Amino acid sequence: MRLLLTGAGGQLGHYLLRELRGGTMQTVAWSRAASGEAFGQPWVPVDLAADPLTVERAFHAAQPDVVIHTAAMTTVAACHADPELARRVNVEATERLVQLANSCRARFIFVSTDLVFDGEQGSYREVDTPTPKSVYGESKWDAERAVAKYADHVIARMSLLYGPALNGRQAFFDQQLATIRGTGTCTLFIDEWRTPLSFPAAAHNLLELARSTYTGILHLGGPERINRYEMGARMARAFGEDGSNLVVAQQADVEFPEPRPHDVSLDSARWRSLFPLAPWPKLEAAISAFSDE
Repeated sequence: MRLLLTGAGGQLGHYLLRELRGGTMQTVAWSRAASGEAFGQPWVPVDLAADPLTVERAFHAAQPDVVIHTAAMTTVAACHADPELARRVNVEATERLVQLANSCRARFIFVSTDLVFDGEQGSYREVDTPTPKSVYGESKWDAERAVAKYADHVIARMSLLYGPALNGRQAFFDQQLATIRGTGTCTLFIDEWRTPLSFPAAAHNLLELARSTYTGILHLGGPERINRYEMGARMARAFGEDGSNLVVAQQADVEFPEPRPHDVSLDSARWRSLFPLAPWPKLEAAISAFSDE
């Protein structure tokens, strides 16, 4: 099997490259950044928002049997600030890749988000209709609909992903841990609920999906519905800190440029029934595994 991975320079992309290390899958890795490598895998610099012919030539050079499309403009604030660029990267580039995958009958795994939902319900299932509140969520929902037109696809809606950064750019996990261990304070919402999933579990399970024959939407959330404050407090205890510098807040305490959903927790029962042996660690177990690495 020959795999094309987009977004190789990102946080999830690095975890996928680590998971692929030493395996039998031939991998072509794309990154918007300049040429580089991670875990022995060099990547090809491909800007998905660039000239379509450039992307097309790179795709045909890769000759993939399966595509895992992680590349995206993922920062909610950045998407709000530049909705045109968010559409080019998240929607139009995805549409182009789906068409290219269709032309060579490659399987297409699209990484989407829990933020396609409005957060008014929680425990969202695959049959629930998305009603995003943000430019980012809207762009991912539009991309989902483009992907769904292609037969051999998986739309993997993922919740909040967490774990130490492998690409040298601090993620929220690293920033929050540094604050917990430092002298500052960290303000966390008690009325914002997610089903967080560790990066290693996300990477492993995306590759399982790539190897499977399942088609359609799947929710890949973690095993626990947790608010952001509870997640921070448990994370502090797991690292041996008392969490005394965590500050409780509510969304109403902060003014946002876009509405922020309260509860976008995912019901992952369908995925768990199809892949019952897939890793699904709770927060403390995942953090313990990070410490052992």
